[in-house]
Amino acid sequence: MTMKSPCHPGRDIGFALEYLNLSTAKGAKALGVSRSQLHRVIQGECAISPEMALRLEKVIGSTVGSWLRMQAAYDEAQTRKKAASITKGLKRLSVPTKSKKAI
Repeated sequence: MTMKSPCHPGRDIGFALEYLNLSTAKGAKALGVSRSQLHRVIQGECAISPEMALRLEKVIGSTVGSWLRMQAAYDEAQTRKKAASITKGLKRLSVPTKSKKAI
């Protein structure tokens, strides 16, 4: 069962840095990214990319797959909140019936 409103995975990065007693600047240096880039991810303004997930796996822990699944769950929840406007006017395609040919 999926959560209806999972938090942005950047929040977990913020918690991890806090637990490790690291500032955003020091965390960014350890990850090899700019402080502003890490700040945007922590604030939920940017998604965790596969590259960032790999950096997080190496520096903080967990796996690339875990970071990306958390991001995907967040993205899905945000998209579902807008589902009515996104799908307005769309209809499911029907499967054509096969016609029987004479043998």
